[in-house]
Order: sequence, then structure tokens, then C-alpha cells
Amino acid sequence: MQIGAVQMYLGHGHIFLGATTAVDLSVFDGDGPVTATEHHVRVAARPQVGLVRVRLWQGAGPRVGKLVFDGKLALPDGRFCVEEATGLSRYVTKANSYAPRVLVAVDDPGHASRVDVVLEPEFVPRSAQVWTAGEPPFPKLTVAPTVPRHRADVFADALAGHDFPIRRLVAALQVVAEERRQRNSEQSVSFYVNEIVEWLRWLHDRLTYEMCRDTGLFLMEQLGRRQPELLAEDVLVNLQQRLGQPLF
Repeated sequence: MQIGAVQMYLGHGHIFLGATTAVDLSVFDGDGPVTATEHHVRVAARPQVGLVRVRLWQGAGPRVGKLVFDGKLALPDGRFCVEEATGLSRYVTKANSYAPRVLVAVDDPGHASRVDVVLEPEFVPRSAQVWTAGEPPFPKLTVAPTVPRHRADVFADALAGHDFPIRRLVAALQVVAEERRQRNSEQSVSFYVNEIVEWLRWLHDRLTYEMCRDTGLFLMEQLGRRQPELLAEDVLVNLQQRLGQPLF
């Protein structure tokens, strides 16, 4: 599942991934799309043009882009760091291992603008069980087979992006419906709906929390009355009416 994301504007064309310890720039030659040491991976990225987006995943992540690194990194304090070459910008999150296997994939080797990092993966491509109708609507996942796929993980995977918004919402609503059947807990359902409300806020830059909250109340009222495929469309139409202009 996704454990973090960061966007950075680079003054130089390098971004470093790995340990929180200081990067020894003398050992990186600066050439090629990627170079690595025991502690860090240097990824060549586009500088002074636009934001470079890095997403971090634990155990499971999307099979997108071109794989440029597959190896173990030593993390002395058990934390994983994303850092701009000058050290002015950095993002740190806790890892589940002090020496995780790490996959790094980029959209454009040598000029990356999108970077996906998967910690402790296994190459078992499959889609989350909730995505069973036809072809998977989202990128296939690299899933660790020893890690159980809880409904919360599937839900998080569904709402990890905003491409294919209707399909993503359908997948999330399928999880909510299953949660209600299995646990019959309105408190748990409310938690999932609140997460959907937060996800809705990123569909348009003019959406407010109040708009999305009110659509969330509409969603709670309609749960169980319509199939997820139809309910997802109703929810987005409801939100669009509150916005007063097209969502997409």
C-alpha cells in the first residue's frame, strides 16, 4: 500500500533515495539515469522545469514506468529518505526493515518526473481481489504474497490516485459494501466514507471540505440502495452539482 508521497522542485538534476545519513556526493559520478551505493540510490531527474513526484509503497506498489533499480539498501535508523541533491528539501518515513529490498521505477530514465519506490516487494503481479470485472482498471500491483491483503489495503490502493475517478470510486465502494456485510459496523463504514470525502477533495481545486462533506452525507444515505457502479456515478454527479461546474 502507499505509505507516502512528495513533490520536489530540483535545483540540480538529481534526487537521492535511501538512508537518512548524509549523502557522500564524491562517490556518485552524476552520469546515467541511476547510480547506487550501500545506502543511497541517485536518480537523474528533470531540474528547474517542474515538480518531480515521488510515491512510496510498502509491500505492494504499481507496476508502472521503467525499473531502474532493484536491490537492498542499508537504513541504519530504519527510516527511508527522499532528498533533493542540495539537501534543502527532504521527506522521511519509517520503513519496516533496516535493509529492505527496494524497487525504483521512473517514467523517463535520465529525465525522471515521476518516481515510484516499492519497499520489500515480491514479483507476483496481480490485481487487488476487488477488481474482478474485466481487465484491471488501474496499474497491476507488485504484491508480497506473504502479506495478507486486508480490505483496508485494497481500499487504500483504490484511492491512491485520481486517474479513472469513477472506477476508483467503484472499487472503494465495493470494499465499503463488503465491510458492511462482514462486520455490520456502521462506525467502520463511517471511517471509510470519511476517507472517500478526503479523496474527493482532490478531484478539483475549487472543491471545499463542506462540499465534499455534504456529498459524503449523501453517500451514507444511499449506501446499500444502489450497486457500487451506479452509486459512484450518483456521488460524482452530486458533488459536481455542489461545485456548479464540470469536475473533469
